[in-house]
Amino acid sequence: MSYKTLHLSEKWVALLLNLPEKGMGYHLVSIILKNGQILKKHKVLNSSVLVLEGNESININDIDKIQIE
Repeated sequence: MSYKTLHLSEKWVALLLNLPEKGMGYHLVSIILKNGQILKKHKVLNSSVLVLEGNESININDIDKIQIE
C-alpha cells in the first residue's frame, strides 16, 4: 500500500497538540470533510502530518473537523 502525506494548517496542529496521542508521536483521527465524507482511522504524525492511504487526495481547505478516534 502506498502512502501520501498532507501538512496540516496551524489551526489543526494547535488542536492536536492539546489532545492525547494514541501512541508515541502520533494521533489516530477521523477527518470530516466539508462535503460530509469521513476518513476514519488516519494517523497524524507529530500533530502536523496527516497520512493519506492509497489514492486518497484531499485539499487542506476541505477539512471541516478532526476528531480523535
